[in-house]
Amino acid sequence: MDNEQAEAQKQMKETRKLLFSQSKRAIKLRSKDREFHGLEREFQYHQAQMLVDYERSKDLKHPRDLGDAREHILRDFLRSGGYLPDRYAVSERSARVVSTSGHISNEIDIALYDPLNSLTLMKREDVYEVYPIESVYGVIQVKSRLNKKEIREGLANIASFKRLDRPPVPPRSFIVQNGPSMADRGFGLLFAYDTDLEWLDVITEIEAFANAHPKRLWANAIFVLSKGLFLHGEDSRARVFNSEIEAIGSLRMHGRPDLQNICLFEFQSILLALLRNTEVHPAEIDHYFRLPLIADTHSYAFTWGMFAEVGTCERHGDFPRKIAPEELEKLITCCRATPAMNWLRAIDIAYGQPENEEAYRRQPGKVYIYNPENLALSEILVRDTMFQGKPVKSLAFDAIETAGMNILVPYYYSYKEGIISGCPKCQG
Repeated sequence: MDNEQAEAQKQMKETRKLLFSQSKRAIKLRSKDREFHGLEREFQYHQAQMLVDYERSKDLKHPRDLGDAREHILRDFLRSGGYLPDRYAVSERSARVVSTSGHISNEIDIALYDPLNSLTLMKREDVYEVYPIESVYGVIQVKSRLNKKEIREGLANIASFKRLDRPPVPPRSFIVQNGPSMADRGFGLLFAYDTDLEWLDVITEIEAFANAHPKRLWANAIFVLSKGLFLHGEDSRARVFNSEIEAIGSLRMHGRPDLQNICLFEFQSILLALLRNTEVHPAEIDHYFRLPLIADTHSYAFTWGMFAEVGTCERHGDFPRKIAPEELEKLITCCRATPAMNWLRAIDIAYGQPENEEAYRRQPGKVYIYNPENLALSEILVRDTMFQGKPVKSLAFDAIETAGMNILVPYYYSYKEGIISGCPKCQG
């Protein structure tokens, strides 16, 4: 730290001491006049007690116990402080959030969800819970003493949640609701009790994460209880809501040092604003019965389900048949550039059968055929096999569902290009 920074830190501490002292004097006088005179005193009490509890938790030696303790302090405030309406529930323990695409978040310290309509998709021995994305408003990552590594980890966990696709909220009426809507993505907050980092070092680390990730994955706010809060924004103002953050042109971080011990109140105020402007709805349990497989940002499912998912090796037994992210991306890109066709027509052409327009109208399903070499369908969709000692033609493709398309992947290309994995032990 250079002399200029040291002097600025010294002035900030003196200013904070002065303002907090003046605030305490004013509160003391108001308290003599009436019992309740606003939330300023109440939140100063809460903030001071939380910092005391945090200091006491340092006696715990095991990192997991310490982590549980820091989460418990904030979770207990949220659940029993009286400032969170009952329509918002706080997860009892660390949790994960999953979307219908099959993608799942990293471990989340605190999830805020709809207690009336949410499902708990999985629960194990009171240590592991999974919630559907449709019913989760947002998440909070809790850190003890913030350092550069924990800033990156906390922001990455938030990003893993905000990356999940949320099904659109069903319209409830024809009335247009005002205010920023976050129906497509929940919010994420990073909360820490203290830090040894300089103010500008915290900002630099948050900026570095922002520059390396899409705006839709940024945290909505970062709080350090003993220091203040940090927000993304532009020159004119800071931004909190997703729609505003995603509209940022040139990023400029905004920091607000806590000079009056009101950081906890600002946290609660922003949290409530985000909750009010985030819509959730009940999850359809059928959508979570069998989730699709995932390949990086994409997901896919074998149309023939378990029969296509499992491969069998004569030497090593069963193995999972998978599509690597780069292979799935290749399939999607190629098929998006080709027209779809009626699935029954494709089979008729492959078998050399006459076309039947009436049948195609009765069964109008569309498929995309992965065929980069533009081969005849009779060469790639069927193959000669033996049945009861006689040669017959049988179907020779996998069918997968991905990116809103039904794609036929001929065995010819799958074997030639290695699109669908074989036995990993043989290949290894």
